[in-house]
Amino acid sequence: MSSIARLFPLILLAVNGVLYLYVAWLFISDPVDWFAALDVRLSRGSVGYTELQSVYAGLMAAMGLFFVLCAWRPTWREPGLVFMLLSYAGLVLMRSNGILIEQSYNTLILQIYIAEWLALLLAIVALFLQRRA
Repeated sequence: MSSIARLFPLILLAVNGVLYLYVAWLFISDPVDWFAALDVRLSRGSVGYTELQSVYAGLMAAMGLFFVLCAWRPTWREPGLVFMLLSYAGLVLMRSNGILIEQSYNTLILQIYIAEWLALLLAIVALFLQRRA
């Protein structure tokens, strides 16, 4: 197997982890503006604000750290890729419902949707390559 094929799962996990950590940081540093970009109107101190910041900042930071750890530890790579595949499959499924059935989206949501489809496909390829290694 080529070096690129062997390194692809590691690189995908690491890059995905760093991206998740970055997005978490955006929602920690300026959550009101980022929620507004997603067309979610909240005020600081509201229950909805706390809930969404917990998921967008807290859970995304934990996932980012997990993906980075999976890239770093060879025995964690396959479970990390399975989790990546499942998480993106869930995101694509639910976002498909919002976009295709509910017709509820904006330009940013469409860009996220395309990125999630791409990440799902890359996770499938990486898992295949990891299992062949």
